[in-house]
Amino acid sequence: MKEEIAKGAEGIDLTEEEARKAMDEMLSGEATQAQIAAFLALERMKGNKEAYKAFLAEFFEDPDFIMLQESIEAGNVREAFDCAHGLKGMAANLGLDAIHGALSVLVEILRKGILEGAAEAYEEVMNASNQVKELL
Repeated sequence: MKEEIAKGAEGIDLTEEEARKAMDEMLSGEATQAQIAAFLALERMKGNKEAYKAFLAEFFEDPDFIMLQESIEAGNVREAFDCAHGLKGMAANLGLDAIHGALSVLVEILRKGILEGAAEAYEEVMNASNQVKELL
């Protein structure tokens, strides 16, 4: 699946055989959620892969990741919520389902105005983010 994602990220169309292989890996459960999300997001932006790559790079460099961690550590629930909520929307738009799911959990914790469980949820966000970055 990594080869198919890399080709998509480079703007190279898959052959019919490669597309069939990717689909088989997704349907059989061999592909990870992060791989499926990356593959589908690339397909969603077909014809504008450069834009997708630029948005993806910007997403992982977004200062809200650092502000989110600092806000949680400082006990600033409102600021942490704002950062997490914004990142969640961007993750959804980019088709980063695993990251979006982890951020959704964090947002719901923070929406309650509490920090209990926020640090652990943030770790899950970063784990999901690292899994996707490894594919790039």
